[in-house]
Amino acid sequence: DDIAAAEARVAAAQATVDQQHIAAPFTGTITQIDSKSGDQVTPGTLAFRLDDLSRLLVDVQVSEIDINNVQEGQEVVVSFDAIPGKEYRGVVSEVALVGTSLQDVVDFIVTVELIDPDDTVKPGMTAAVNIAVNRLEDALLIPNRAVRVVDGNRVVYILKDSLPTPVEIILGASSETSSQVIEGD
Repeated sequence: DDIAAAEARVAAAQATVDQQHIAAPFTGTITQIDSKSGDQVTPGTLAFRLDDLSRLLVDVQVSEIDINNVQEGQEVVVSFDAIPGKEYRGVVSEVALVGTSLQDVVDFIVTVELIDPDDTVKPGMTAAVNIAVNRLEDALLIPNRAVRVVDGNRVVYILKDSLPTPVEIILGASSETSSQVIEGD
């Protein structure tokens, strides 16, 4: 009986010790500490932040207008405000199935995984993300700012006999800065 009682006391002491130990669900690096030894905390208080730095992900808000053009596996180019002149490659790893509405604008979260990060990329940096939704070859591109609307038709002006002359065009794929000309002289 004495041995059983001693084993019960050891088991109770071990349970107490186990409650004071925190085990992370993954291997990572502590990147932020909010509580220090001796601080009083309540349930739900953040003590520290643990990040898995072996994979760097960027979450991007994509509008409901564009979300149907985004799919897992698409190539991405990412640049960071804090790292001027350098671009990183990535791939769309997840597209949210449900959007979130903020001030009557619906956005979907798209997660991009960086393929070639280096030590200069840090969690929490502001990123600019370009997702390649369509790739064109042998296409005539014109700057969007050169396109005008005349009598309901899109036109660009070309020099003919040293005079600006409107030429009607039909546009195809477009980006923020340029568009593909699919018809027109």
